[in-house]
This record gives sequence, structure tokens and C-alpha cells, in this order.
Amino acid sequence: MAGYTAFVAASVSQSLQNGRGELAAGEAALAGAERSADSASVGNVMIQLKRAEQDFTDARRRSSQDPALRVLGALPWSGSQVSASAHLGAIGADLSRAGEGAAVVALQVAALRKQYAGRPLTPDDLQTVLQQAQTIAASYKGSIKQIGEQLKGAHAERAQVTTTDLIPPLTHAYQEVDGALTQADTAFTRYQDVKAVLSDLLGVALSG
Repeated sequence: MAGYTAFVAASVSQSLQNGRGELAAGEAALAGAERSADSASVGNVMIQLKRAEQDFTDARRRSSQDPALRVLGALPWSGSQVSASAHLGAIGADLSRAGEGAAVVALQVAALRKQYAGRPLTPDDLQTVLQQAQTIAASYKGSIKQIGEQLKGAHAERAQVTTTDLIPPLTHAYQEVDGALTQADTAFTRYQDVKAVLSDLLGVALSG
């Protein structure tokens, strides 16, 4: 039983580590992809974030449902470690889904930016871009809503955990995820305003 418990705990730790790596890579790649106007790059970001979501979800499921870890979860000290692992998985999965929502919008923005890149925009162009931005916002309102909802969920999960008594690897993991959460609050939420993102990327003011 002890050997199996150690194996499961190691599997959870590995899933959390993999998820953090994919999430960090996805956040960084999204920032670079939007500047390159490369739809393929944004598509790769979505793949990374989906893998991160799967890893975090697996860690949360094992932490919450595996019989061996449920036994440990009933004990005072080890229980807090198991609970923190489950919350960490939930936070990471929420962040990943928020990123997926942002990437869906970013894919549309990248395609639109590519259409107008490399040439000065006329007043008619600006009006067309504005209309296209409004169309993206309307067509992908589900993804835009997903960004806010998932980030709210991540913050709610994080508020339930105190890291003071966690073992060093978990403390470090929370430091990384806290950084990712702070970054996501800016990097992902900006895609809730399609017009502002396009204004920034095209270097023009879109009013209306």
C-alpha cells in the first residue's frame, strides 16, 4: 500500500509539473504569436493549453478520488498537502481554460491583423476593421465569457489555500501558479476587448 501511495503521489506531482510547464509555455507563446500575426502559432498555443488543462485535471482527479490519497487526506498534516494538490490542479485547469478562450479570440485577431499588416490603413479600412472587430466579439462571446469565468474560478480556488505549512515542492508550485495567475489577469483578459487588442496590434485608434 505504501508503495502504491508513493507512486500515486509521484504521478500527481508529475502531472502538476507538466501542467505548469505547458501553461507557462502557452502564456509566453500567446504573447509572441499575436505579434507575429501567425495563425499557426496561435493554433499551437491552443494545443499547449489543452495539454496543460488535461494534466491539471488529471492531478486534481487523482488527488480527490484515488483511494490511497483519500486515506492520507483524512489525516491532519498530510490532508492539507493532498487538499492543496487538488486545489492546485483546479487552479491550473481554470487558468488553462481561460487561456484557451483567449487563444480562440487571438486566432481570429491574428487572421484579421494579417489581412491589414504592412500597409497604411485608410478611413474606409478603419471602419471595416471596426466592424470586423465587433463581429468577432459577437461571434466569439462564449470564448470571451469563458476567460472571465475561468479566471474567477481560479482566484476562488486559490483563496482556499494557505501555503504556510505546505512542503517545499508544493510551496514552489504555488509560487509558480501565483505568477501565472497574475500574468493571466492581464494577458488573457485583454482579449475580452477585441477592439482594444486590434487597436494595439495595428497601431491605430478604433472608435465607435
